[in-house]
Amino acid sequence: MVEIETFLRAPDGGFVRVEACHGPPPDPDYIEGAIRLSVDGRELIGLREWDYVDQLWCYVAEMASRLRSTGRAETYFPDQPIRLSFQESGSRVVVTVKSGGEVKKAIASSADLLNSLRTAGLSFFDKMSELVPGLSYAEARKRLSA
Repeated sequence: MVEIETFLRAPDGGFVRVEACHGPPPDPDYIEGAIRLSVDGRELIGLREWDYVDQLWCYVAEMASRLRSTGRAETYFPDQPIRLSFQESGSRVVVTVKSGGEVKKAIASSADLLNSLRTAGLSFFDKMSELVPGLSYAEARKRLSA
C-alpha cells in the first residue's frame, strides 16, 4: 500500500498538512514543505527531507509520466542531493531514495503507486491554486492525469 501526504513548512519551522492550511505560504516563490511517501508502512521520504515542495511535486509528476512511458524515472530534490527513483519490474515498481550514504528501497504495485501519486499530487495542486490563486501547475496536472 502506498501512502502520500504533503506538508507545508510553517513560519515557526513546524509542518502543517497542506489540507489544513488556510492562507498563502510565507513566500509563494519558494514554497517550503515536504512529501511523506510510505510503501507498506515503510517511510521512504518524510519531514526530514523538506524542500521546495511545489517544485518537488512538479518533478514527481514528470516522474509519473516517464514511469508510464518508459518504465523508469528519477529526479533529484530541488535544493538538496536526494535522489528519488522509480524502476518498473513487471507489475511492480522499485522505489528508491538515496540521501547521502543512506539508501531506502521498497516495492509497490505500479497501479497503486501511480494512483496514489495522481490523487495526492492533484489534491496538492488544487490546494495550492486555492492558497495562491496565480499558480496553476497546468503542465504538472496534465502529467499526473495522463
